[in-house]
Amino acid sequence: MIFVTGATGFIGRSLMAHFQREGITAAPYHGRINDPLTLRQQLEEIQPHTIIHLAGAEARGRDRLLRRVDVEGTGRLLEESRRAGIQHIIYVSRVNANPMAGHALLRAKGEAERLVRQSGIPYTILRPATLYGRNDRFFEIIVGVAIWTWPLVWLPGGGNISFQPLWVEDFTRCLAATVNRPDLIGQTVTLAGEEKILYRDLVRLLLAAAGKHRLPVPLPMTLMRQTARFLFYWWYWPAISQYFIDRFFVPEIVEYDTVIRHFGFRPVSLRQNVSYLNRPGLATRIFRH
Repeated sequence: MIFVTGATGFIGRSLMAHFQREGITAAPYHGRINDPLTLRQQLEEIQPHTIIHLAGAEARGRDRLLRRVDVEGTGRLLEESRRAGIQHIIYVSRVNANPMAGHALLRAKGEAERLVRQSGIPYTILRPATLYGRNDRFFEIIVGVAIWTWPLVWLPGGGNISFQPLWVEDFTRCLAATVNRPDLIGQTVTLAGEEKILYRDLVRLLLAAAGKHRLPVPLPMTLMRQTARFLFYWWYWPAISQYFIDRFFVPEIVEYDTVIRHFGFRPVSLRQNVSYLNRPGLATRIFRH
C-alpha cells in the first residue's frame, strides 16, 4: 500500500490517475499535514509500506505557511512514519533546494530534505525542475497574465533566463517507478526535460500554442518583485507569488539526460505537448487556485 500526501495538488492528481490506470493501490491522506492525531490514525488504518510526500504550501505564496506545512509538517509526518514503521518515504522537493538558500521556497525545501535524510527512514528525494501540464501554475499563469496585459507581454530581465521544463505526466511516471527502485534509496535525484529554452522563446511558444499575439517588452529585474508585490500580495491565494518570481533569479538548468539515465525513457517534447493552452478560460485562470 502506498500513502500519498498532497494527493489533490497538481502533481498529486496526475500521480493518483497514473496509479489508477496501472491498477496500483494508493491511499490519499485526508487532513492537515501537521496534525499528528489524524496522521497517526490514518497510518494505523492503512498500514502503508511507502509514503509519497507531496504536500506543500508553495501555491499559497506565504512564508509562514511554508514553515508550517513544508518544514514543520514534514517533521510531523516523519515522526508518525517512524512510529508506524514506514519502510520507504519518497519526498518531492525542488531543483536548487538548499537550507541556506536566499529564497524562502528553496530554503524550506532544503530544510525538509534535511529532516528526511536525518529521519532514519529509508528515503528517496526527487528534485524536479519546472513542471507543466493542464492546470499548472506556471505556463497557464504566463498565458493568463499575457491575456490581461494586451497588447504587451512582459519579459523579466529581457527573457534571458533559461528553463528546462518537464511534463508532469513524465515526472509522475518517474515518481511511481521510484516505489520499486531499491537502488534509489538514500539518493537525491534531479529530473528535468531535455530541452533548454530561454524564457522569451518559451513565452513565444506558449502564446502561439494558445493562439495569442503580444508585443514582448523587457521588464527590469529590479522592478519585477516590487510590481508583483503591489499587484498580487493582497490576494489570499495569489496568482503570482514571490515563489513564482524567484524562478527568474535562480536558473533550473541541469544535465539533459536525467530522465533517461535514471528511468530509461525520454521525456515528451515541450513543443508537442502544450496544446492544453489553447482552450477557453485561461483569462480567469489567474483568479483561481
